[in-house]
Amino acid sequence: MKKLFLLFISLILVLSQLNIVVASDQQQPVFLEVTQDDVRVRTGPSTSYPILQINGENQYYFEKTNYEIITSQTNEKDELWYQVKNIINDIEYQTWVRSDFVLLHYYEYDEEFENYLTEQGFDDSYKEYLRYLHNIHPNWVFVAYHTNIEFEDILDGQCVLGRSLIDGSNLALRSTEPGAYDPVTGQFLPLDGYNWFQANRETIAYYLDPRNFIREEEIFQFVKLSFTEIETAEMVQSVLNGTFMENDAILSENESKPYKQIFYEAGQNANVSPLYLATLARQEQGVNGSAATDGREFEYEGKTYKGIYNFFNIHAYSGADNWKYGLVYAATEGSYLRPWDNIEKSIKGGALWIADGYINDGQDTAYYQKFNCVTKQYWHQYMTNIRAAYFDSFTLYSAYKTGNCLDDAITFCIPIYLNMPEKTQLPTEIHYPSVDDDNEDYFTGDLIEDLGLVSENGFLKGFELNQTYQNLKEKIELMGTNVKIKIENSDGEIADQDLLKTGMKITITDTKGDSFYTIIIKGDINGDGKIDTTDYLLYRKYLLELYDFDEIKYEAAKINGIEEVNTTGYLYMRKYLLEIGDIEKW
Repeated sequence: MKKLFLLFISLILVLSQLNIVVASDQQQPVFLEVTQDDVRVRTGPSTSYPILQINGENQYYFEKTNYEIITSQTNEKDELWYQVKNIINDIEYQTWVRSDFVLLHYYEYDEEFENYLTEQGFDDSYKEYLRYLHNIHPNWVFVAYHTNIEFEDILDGQCVLGRSLIDGSNLALRSTEPGAYDPVTGQFLPLDGYNWFQANRETIAYYLDPRNFIREEEIFQFVKLSFTEIETAEMVQSVLNGTFMENDAILSENESKPYKQIFYEAGQNANVSPLYLATLARQEQGVNGSAATDGREFEYEGKTYKGIYNFFNIHAYSGADNWKYGLVYAATEGSYLRPWDNIEKSIKGGALWIADGYINDGQDTAYYQKFNCVTKQYWHQYMTNIRAAYFDSFTLYSAYKTGNCLDDAITFCIPIYLNMPEKTQLPTEIHYPSVDDDNEDYFTGDLIEDLGLVSENGFLKGFELNQTYQNLKEKIELMGTNVKIKIENSDGEIADQDLLKTGMKITITDTKGDSFYTIIIKGDINGDGKIDTTDYLLYRKYLLELYDFDEIKYEAAKINGIEEVNTTGYLYMRKYLLEIGDIEKW
């Protein structure tokens, strides 16, 4: 008996040295670590199963990486194997590892915490991960945000062409829908610069699903982004290390200031997390900076600019010259400390813009700025990069860790959707459309619907602002249809490079004959293809009964769903010009 007791004590000591928790009846393993770096990735629960190969190379598990446990199984040799979620090159694999190579991580049952999760409305698909995080960070606070939005509805909103983009070489993540892929040439079509493509529905669903990111690092995309005293300038420095912002910013010939101090002060002034501001600048500008941070000289529409900065790429809309759009906005005198003619003004003014347009409007996590489930206006989103919030989480986590703040009471606001799928995962195969069906997937026979437009009372609405005649013709050409269009103003057919404007006439010719419509660009009241102070003043004069709208102007002034021109529309217009609101295109 004494020998058995000593053997038991020895076993306990060995287990404690290996940092393995002896599980109670109320403990279950959630994650595991692999204890050495040469453990092969198996495709089944035995060494008789092949090793996972990618591009002809054997795959191995990484040390000090948490792998989520899916299930466990004992094979015919009485060996215990664990099946885990293994993400390699953005692709999820379900792979196996033998138990003698792993270190298990458990969570302990906490009745008070269980009751809290239930009160918040988290179901089991959330709870199993939150329990583990609570076990290792008991001061963390998890708040459920009930969106009251169907998961499929917000997914539809995120799948709009150009709204959710992805870079990288993994073609399985890209969309092959109309406008994103040309089935004739077999080419994916870049939608921003030369390397950003439309993400497909499965990929968007994966990054949209909050349950995929309730891990120690990834959960920081749900951290609240208002300013807290937890954060320090030194924590900001940890985000900036290794980038062009690591040291001092040159503000003028005789003045410089540490970037970390500028970001910290910007966060204090705007009541925004300075860690997030630094993370966002790093995400937008990379480690080496860009044209938006070095003040270089450039030309746009015949005008020369120099010494202008835009660290957050505000108003740098998608397109080959997006950085120029952002810098032209930064050079324009107006709100938020503009013109941003030095680095400090750009960072501090940009922080105020972000606070007004997003943080103060409820979009106060990195996730909500990518997936706007707060105001339910899916176009009001800061970034198009589908993985932006995911990448931000790692940088934010690292900053909190460097600042020794991981054990503080950090609040995470996590969304819950209605009728969520059991599981979402990244696709591993490319589904190319057929080119032998006369492009029936690309042209349904209703050009207006396929272009995302709406016809009503002879008006055609839903055109993008700054869209040219050539843009529209190229979209129609991609559909492989014989439908023709012609757009005219009072002088006849417009040139290919001309912008579409309110009041222009469009003729659509198909097998049924000609259909005639008047183009409406919502907010473009005066018909110059822009939404600016001229339209705002016309709106004001109409409300003061100093100016009459004809039928076309009246339709253009009915913005954001209002049924008649009134002060509500006037306020929408004002918010748009102050850069704190948007105007819907329908």
